[in-house]
Amino acid sequence: MIGLTVSLTSCSDFLDQTNETALTQEQVVSDVEMVETSVKTIYSNWKENYRDENCWLTLIGTDEIQAGALNALREGTATSAAWDWNCGYLNAENEKVKSLWENRMRVIAETSKFIKPLMEEDAQPGSIKEQLLAELSFIRGILNYQCTMFWGRIPVLDGNEDYSRKSEKEVWQFILDDFTRATKAPETNDVGRANKWAGYAMLGKAYMSAPESTGLRNFQKAAEAYKQVIDGGHYRLMDNFADLYDYTKSAADEVIFAHTFSPARGYANQVQFQIGSRAAQNWFSDACSFAGYDKAVPTQYAYSAKSEGGLWEDGDVRYDASLRTDFSYNGVTPDLSTLVWEGLGDDYDELLPHIKKYEDPRTDANAGLNINNMWLSGKDIPVIRYADVLLSYAECLNETGDQPAALHYVNSVRQRAHVADWTPMSKDNFRTEMLDERMRELFAENWRRFDLIRTGTWKELVSARNKWTARSVAAGTFVESNMLFPIPQTELNQNDDMRTENGEMDQNPNY
Repeated sequence: MIGLTVSLTSCSDFLDQTNETALTQEQVVSDVEMVETSVKTIYSNWKENYRDENCWLTLIGTDEIQAGALNALREGTATSAAWDWNCGYLNAENEKVKSLWENRMRVIAETSKFIKPLMEEDAQPGSIKEQLLAELSFIRGILNYQCTMFWGRIPVLDGNEDYSRKSEKEVWQFILDDFTRATKAPETNDVGRANKWAGYAMLGKAYMSAPESTGLRNFQKAAEAYKQVIDGGHYRLMDNFADLYDYTKSAADEVIFAHTFSPARGYANQVQFQIGSRAAQNWFSDACSFAGYDKAVPTQYAYSAKSEGGLWEDGDVRYDASLRTDFSYNGVTPDLSTLVWEGLGDDYDELLPHIKKYEDPRTDANAGLNINNMWLSGKDIPVIRYADVLLSYAECLNETGDQPAALHYVNSVRQRAHVADWTPMSKDNFRTEMLDERMRELFAENWRRFDLIRTGTWKELVSARNKWTARSVAAGTFVESNMLFPIPQTELNQNDDMRTENGEMDQNPNY
C-alpha cells in the first residue's frame, strides 16, 4: 500500500523509488492509523539487522570478538573476516560490507519518507503523530549513529534529494536532532518499540560519541540526558545478571529497548547457528542448542582471567552468563577429532570459550518442544540496557570532574556482578578501567566497536588483542584506516552525488 519495499543499492535509489498506484507520503501521514502501520513495518525491517548473519557481522573485528579460525583462515578471509585482518582484504568490493550498508540505508530511507512530512505538519505536543515522529526519529538516529561509526561521513537522508556525503559535524548534528525528537516518544511502550527513555539514552550516547573535531562532544549534556533516564524511575538493575538472558524471566525492568524474537520459523533471530561450536555440531547435530559454526568467537583477552593477562576478575558472575566453557552434552565431552581435516594447526578454537548469551534452550532436543534445531534460536536481543546507562553516566561524571558520584554508579553495576567496588583513581585510569568494565557488562551486545572508536583506542587494543589483526601487524600489512569501512563500490557507481569537488568518487582514505 505504501511501497516500502526497495531493492536498489544507492541512497538516491532508496529514496526516489515510487509506486504510482500508492498513496503519496503526504496522504499517508494524514492518516494516523496508516502511519502507525508504517512504523510497525519499519521496526520489522530494522529488526532484520539483528537476525542471522547481519547480527554477528558487527560483533567481529574488535578486541572482544573475532572471526572463528575456519572463517578467518579458509572461508571468509576476503569477506566477513576482512575487518579482523585489517589489511588489503577489506575493500570496496567486499560483499559483506555492502550488505551492512544496504541493510541500514534502506531502513533510514524508509524512515525519512515519513519524518519529513510529519515534521512539516507541525504535530501538536503530546499528540500521537508527535510520538510516532519520535519513534521514527529514534530508528533513523540509531541507524545513522551506527553508519557514521562504520563509514565516517555519510549522506544525510532528510528527504531533500541530496545524497552526497556530509561533513562529520553535519552528520552528528543530524543524529543529535533525531534523538532530541526521540525524547518525545511515549513514556511507556512495548520493549520492541522506542520510548522516551530510549531516546534520552541514545541522546547521551551521541553526545559522548561525536568526534571532538565536530565541537559537538559534550559530556555534560550527555550526563543530563542519562540523568533523565535515571530520575525517571522506570528502570532498575535486575537482581540476577543471568536472568537478563533467561527466556523464562522478564527483563523489562532493565531492558530499555530490545529486538524481540521467538524460536519459530520466520520469528527466530537465527544467531546461534552462526556463533555456536562446530565441534558440538559435528558431535551432537543441530539439535544441540549450543552448536553452531564458529563465525564469531571471543578473543583470548575476552575470555581470560586478569591473572592471565585477560579481562575477568575472580568471582564475576557475568562470566558464566556470557561465556560457554563446557561443551559436554548428555554425558559426552566432544573433542576435535571430527575437525582434523580442516588443518588449522594451533588455531583450532571450536572448543575454546564461545558466546553464550544467545543460546536458546528451547531449540534443544532435550527441551521436548520438537524444535530440535539451534538455527531457530529466538531470544530477544537487547539494544539499550539500564546498566549501560549507569556505566555511561559514570563515564560522563568522571569526565566532568565528579568521580565520587561516578564511582557510586559504576559500583552499583559491579555489586550485582559480585566483584569489589572501585576506589578513587586518576581520571585516565578510570577511562581505561571503564573500557574493561563495559566489555564485562555488555559482552557481545554490539557496543564494543563503537566504544573503541569513540575513545580513540581502536588501533591500540584491536592490534594487541584480536588474533588476526595482530598477525597483520606482525606481517606489516595492517592498515590503520581500516577502522572505517569502505563505501561500497556499487553505491559509488550508482550515486552521482557521491563525488568530490574534482569529480572523483568520494571514498574513504586508502580504499
